[in-house]
Formats: sequence, structure tokens, C-alpha cells
Amino acid sequence: MSMEDVKKQDDLEVEVEDLSGGESTELITKPFNPNEIDVDISTVNLGSLIEQLENDEIDLQPDFQRAADVWDNVKKSRLIESILLGLPLPSFYFSEDPRSQKLSIIDGLQRICAIRDFILKKDEPLKLEGLQFLKNFEGMTYSQLARPEVKRIKSLKITMNTLRKGTPLDVKYIIFQRVNTAGEPLTPQEMRHALNQGPAAEFIKELANMESFKKATNYSVKSKRMQDRDFVNRFIAFFIGYQDYMGDLDMFLNDKMGELNKMTPTQRDGIRDSFDKAMKCCYQIFRNDTFRKRYSVTDKRKPISKSVYDTLSVNIAWLSDEEQLMLLKKAEVFKTGMIRLFNDERFNFSISTGTGQKYNVDLRFTMVKSLIKEIISL
Repeated sequence: MSMEDVKKQDDLEVEVEDLSGGESTELITKPFNPNEIDVDISTVNLGSLIEQLENDEIDLQPDFQRAADVWDNVKKSRLIESILLGLPLPSFYFSEDPRSQKLSIIDGLQRICAIRDFILKKDEPLKLEGLQFLKNFEGMTYSQLARPEVKRIKSLKITMNTLRKGTPLDVKYIIFQRVNTAGEPLTPQEMRHALNQGPAAEFIKELANMESFKKATNYSVKSKRMQDRDFVNRFIAFFIGYQDYMGDLDMFLNDKMGELNKMTPTQRDGIRDSFDKAMKCCYQIFRNDTFRKRYSVTDKRKPISKSVYDTLSVNIAWLSDEEQLMLLKKAEVFKTGMIRLFNDERFNFSISTGTGQKYNVDLRFTMVKSLIKEIISL
């Protein structure tokens, strides 16, 4: 039975492999100077925050609206109920964006979206539901509140912590990680997106929407919570800066996304072209098995592996057009070689456990590069 026949039989629903923290590192490989932290801490009325929202001074990116959907209407309503009861809210954290001059949300996105949906949304505003104490407000919208309740909302004291625009990007990201704990925390990619507005954010979004990427990943990498952009960010980071990797994956991806903002359009065009060609080449070789572990021809399809994805896609992207064509002609040999690698204890460990550790990244990239070189030279 051929590998293609096995794939046709395999109709298992597949997603992305969950390594449950296997990529994290306990080491801070890039210490920073505490004196570089510039935070403005202020206590203001909630009305002031609402006014900033109303005047578009707080950046609620359309991309973040997917993250805003995490809270259902009951959870949003109970936040409004807490405000009406005068209960203190957790602190809000923002970052001054040096490009737009707006405030980007670090922590408090769900709360701000709930407040926006109740107070500022004109079409289909939030109707309070599932309240625990103020049952008489059930089903009401903001416009139906009496003047005393409106004043109570706007006069509630809140704490706003704002990272000034002079704070270095890597410092902002570390602070972002530390404070992004309440409610529904943003994913690492959502944090990177918030801190790298401009061409970088738009470019990564563009690549995540490319048909070649979606096809290569069998349309199984979701856009919600920016999982697809995390994949694209990984490709770009290793493609342009593999030699810079020191073992802290989150900081590495953030640094390289920051570098994208400093590139010329021509440089980004080159990355786009390499990404597109790599996705197409990988799919032509592996088809619906692309970026998945396979230990034998008769295996059922596994979920997509991020470590297999970055290793394969970047190594192939580094090839010339001629070398990619040579690899395509020897696709069956390459697939057999990858099965051999998956069964190699060291390689399998590098793509399965502690995948963000520098040693494991270097090992898997080197072994795949050697395999490709060996096949092309046959």
C-alpha cells in the first residue's frame, strides 16, 4: 500500500499538536536594565477611559475582536454588574504606540470590550443577562439606565498603568508576559501583534491569509487567537535570523517581528516570495501529510507539529529554485528519509520535548538540512 493510499483512507480530524509548554524556557537569555522601564501609573474615573474609547484613542484592532469573543454576554454582564455595585476592577495595562500615538492594550482587553459593547455600541448593544444581584437591571441596555446609574459607572475609580513609548520593545514584551494574567490572557502572538503595530503586523496577517499556507496546513491552523500568525511569525523569525536564536523562543519571535517593521518593502517582498514557494514545495511533496510526524507508511495522520513546520519550511525556503525542483523530483525518497528521521531517537526528541531549547532547535534544523543536501546530491 502506498503512502498516498494510506492518506486517502485516513479521514481523522487533525489539528495542531499541543506540546503543553514544551517550547518554553526557564532561562532569561536577554536580561534587561530595570532603569529602562518607564511606567505611568494613574488613578482615573472610568468615564475618562470611556471617553478615550469614544475618541478612538485606545487601539481596539479589528484583529483583536476575535479575542474579544472569548467572553460571552453573561460574563460581560457580570462585569457591568460589578461596576454598578461599585466593586474595584483589576488594573488596566497599556502600551504607548510610537507609530499611532494610541494606547495598545496589554491587560484588560476583555473588560474594555465588555464596557465598549455595553456603553458605546450603537447597533445591538449588550443587554444585561445572568445577573446575580441586580436582578432589576436584567435585560436592560445602557440607554435605559437612569442618571444615577450612569454617574455611578462613570465615576468608578480605576488604575491605568501605561508603558511609555520610550520603553524598549523587548522590555515591553517581558512586562507584557508578567502582567497578562487576569481574565482571558492574550496569546503570545496576540501580545507580539499588540507591540509591533505597523507593517510587521499587516505583513504577518497577509502571509497567514495566503492560499499556499492554508493549503499546506490543510486549513487546520485556526485564525482565532492568531494561531495562524504564530506559525507565520515562526517561519519569518527562523528564516531571517536562525543564527541569532539563543533559546528564548517568545523573545526571539518578538525581536524578529520588530525587525520586520524596520525592513524595506522590497525586503518583505523577498520574504513573501520565499514563504509562498516553501509552502507550495512542502505541499507538493507531502500533500495532506505536510508538517506532520509520520513514523511509518501505515500510520494514521498526526496533528500538525510546529517544530516540524518551522524546520521543514525554513530549510526548504533556504534552497534555490533549482534545488527545490530537484527535491520535488525526489519527493518519495525525501518522504522515506523523513520517516527515517522521525524514528531517530534524537531527532524525535528534538521535535517532541523541549522543542524551544537551543540544542533541540539546532539539532533538528541540522539533521533536516543534511538530509535535504544528501537527497539533492544523489
